[in-house]
Amino acid sequence: MSGDGDATRSRPLVLCYRVIAMRVIIASGIYPPDIGGPALYAEGVERALQTMGHETQLALFGPFRKYPTGIRHIFYTFDLLKAARNADAILAFDTYSVGVPSVFVGLLLRKKVVIRIGGDFVWEHYVERTKRPVPLPQFYAQARDLALKERLARSLVGWMLRHAELAFNTRWLLEIWEPAYGFSSSRAHVVKNVIGTRIPASSSDRTVLLFGRKLSLKNADALRRAFAKAKTDLKLEEGTVSHEKFLERLALSHAVAVPSISDVAPNAIIDAIRCGKPFLLTKYSGYAEEFGQFGVLVDPLDEADMARGIEQLADRSLYDALCKKISAFHDVRTYDDVARDMLALLNV
Repeated sequence: MSGDGDATRSRPLVLCYRVIAMRVIIASGIYPPDIGGPALYAEGVERALQTMGHETQLALFGPFRKYPTGIRHIFYTFDLLKAARNADAILAFDTYSVGVPSVFVGLLLRKKVVIRIGGDFVWEHYVERTKRPVPLPQFYAQARDLALKERLARSLVGWMLRHAELAFNTRWLLEIWEPAYGFSSSRAHVVKNVIGTRIPASSSDRTVLLFGRKLSLKNADALRRAFAKAKTDLKLEEGTVSHEKFLERLALSHAVAVPSISDVAPNAIIDAIRCGKPFLLTKYSGYAEEFGQFGVLVDPLDEADMARGIEQLADRSLYDALCKKISAFHDVRTYDDVARDMLALLNV
């Protein structure tokens, strides 16, 4: 596997997963052609496990979204219970929608459960509901006027965290959640995201890509205003496309923008690095410290600071310097690596 062995909080993760083929349930809220990180990881890890000789079965939450909240979770739990009866383990790629049911089923059937944690449902729901731009690191620092659904979700997620092995995608998120939820550090591990091989790129067409879900926390309105203030010839291009289409467009672009109020580990940043393209990234991100040297970090709550960042990306000398730094980065991490790390957690 690749050299980034930061796979556990307090001690090195020993990769001694079972040699005997296992039957593993892949529990996910979304799955391709759905767009989003959990969909890509559910599919990628599923294929990696199959390549290793393990048997997999999907347990998707999507078909149950047509039912009211709460009811959908009950129906999904029964579906997962049926699927997991003859399984050895459950790998869940979300917290609230599939993680909580996975732990319930795991306890009932005495199955080992690993939860991949790459986002914060309670925080996201709060920001979307209130439209208050509260960065994730500040969210748990004081009491919030949570809605009933948010209070329930926080309580259930806290319960879930005490009964599963936890595969955080960044130490940044782990260190935010540990004091907020008070789970045992022995359950908390960091399983880093995939870093694919390099993508051939063409010359820049002076566009900055802002692609993704249309959510308040993505902070698109503020970025548009910052672009209007910035004195550059760069153009902002927005959209929601498949990952394949995004990579095609990325190869021709100038840079990528991720100006979110917070964004734990945005795949767009990894893709930009793979493509040799710098980026504009919120300072409230697990990738700000890890990959910040390859782009421009900005305060998402300060439009003047975002305008400053846009102007820096337009500066040819700085842009070329960033491209040179990216060209020296050669790390690769595969879905096989992620799958091995998650399997190893079954024996922790």
